[in-house]
Amino acid sequence: MVLPVIVGISEKHTVMVDLDNMSFKRVKGLAELASEHLALGGFIILKSSPKHYHVVFDKPMRYWSDVLRVIAWIGILADNPNAWKWVCMQAIKKACTLRVSEKPTKKGVKPKPRIIYRYGSQYR
Repeated sequence: MVLPVIVGISEKHTVMVDLDNMSFKRVKGLAELASEHLALGGFIILKSSPKHYHVVFDKPMRYWSDVLRVIAWIGILADNPNAWKWVCMQAIKKACTLRVSEKPTKKGVKPKPRIIYRYGSQYR
C-alpha cells in the first residue's frame, strides 16, 4: 500500500488560517477585518478547492502566543466548526500549517492552493 504524500508549510511567526466551507465573500470580510483591527498589514487569499480558502497575513509575529491569539479571534468570528477545529489543531502543534500540494481524496484530487486575492502589503 502506497500512502500519498501531502506537503504542507508550518510556521510559528506567520498568521495563517484555513477557512473551509465558507464563501469567498465571508473569507475576504474576515481577513479584511482582522487585518485592520489587529494591524496585520496585508494578506493573500488562496483557494484550495471550492469553498475552501487559506489566508496568509503579511505581518510576522514575534511570539507564537500572538499568532494563536489572532487565529483564535478569527476562528471565533468565523462561527464555523471547521475553522475552530483547525485552530485547535494548530494550538496542539504550536505552529500554523497549510497544505501547499495536491491532495488525493475519495472523489479525485484537490488541486494545489492558488492565490486568488491580494490586499495591502505583501513585502514581509
